[in-house]
Amino acid sequence: MIPRVNKSRKLLTSVMAIVGMLLAVGPSAIASNELQGQWTLTITIPESPNSSTTRAFTVTLGVSPRGTSLHGRVTITNEFGQTVSGAWRQAGKQVSIAYELPCPGDRPCASLILMGKVKGGGARIKKGTVIVMWDTSNDRNPALYDTSNGSFTGARVQ
Repeated sequence: MIPRVNKSRKLLTSVMAIVGMLLAVGPSAIASNELQGQWTLTITIPESPNSSTTRAFTVTLGVSPRGTSLHGRVTITNEFGQTVSGAWRQAGKQVSIAYELPCPGDRPCASLILMGKVKGGGARIKKGTVIVMWDTSNDRNPALYDTSNGSFTGARVQ
């Protein structure tokens, strides 16, 4: 049996590869890095797989590039002070951010893919979409895991 953490990492790696391919719409050399810096995001997702009850939470992001590229690492800190790492990619003004939610207590674990558009000269993200990939198997879902949708907004802190 594969430990839960390894399944999550493999899933996150696969999802990031797919998101990267979908967002590769033009040469990154002519785009500016509007995501770099500190952000506050408000994320709304279902409480668990197949739940109609949602929960909203706030995270802070520290976004740093790898050299001059438009992809890199992101550090995500939730309201409880838990910090996790993730990855981000930018194509034009479109951005994607992927990370695993911390699994506190009895809440189900999941990986989040956030996709949105940086607006206002790099000051905010409005009406972004969240894809939640839960760590629960589902043979009827093409992703082979339960998935849900959510939303997010963001504002640059610095």
